Amino acid sequence: MLVAETDLGVAAIERDQPIDAFLAPLQRRFPRSEIGPGEVASAWLTGVLDGGRGPLPPVDLGGLSPFDARVYLAVRSVRPGETVTYGEVAALIGSPGAARAVGGALSRCPLFPAVPCHRVVRAADGWSGWGGDDRLKRRLLTIERG
Repeated sequence: MLVAETDLGVAAIERDQPIDAFLAPLQRRFPRSEIGPGEVASAWLTGVLDGGRGPLPPVDLGGLSPFDARVYLAVRSVRPGETVTYGEVAALIGSPGAARAVGGALSRCPLFPAVPCHRVVRAADGWSGWGGDDRLKRRLLTIERG
């Protein structure tokens, strides 16, 4: 896992990505800021993956579109272990009917799991395939539900 932070919070979390590919979008989002290793977020992330629960770390949404930032903040307000639909998130941010756009924002989210995308599901079946594999989503929700 690669984690980067600014002085405002977590800027990005990625896995299975070369460092250059990880840093390139950060340099575009924060052209005048210093990005460092995510020490606070790394400790939080290790705890979560070990089955712990705790408050989400602060995030830095700088350089993201206003729509994406609203989506990420709304998703961060969903309580651990609970789920909402893409349409419900769209309504929460004042954009009813924008469920697909919410899905797009979540699919490009650079902050998972500090933005707990796994708490957002399809209205049709209560799940989301995450590219056809929802095992991680189910595991994280199980951990959150205790």
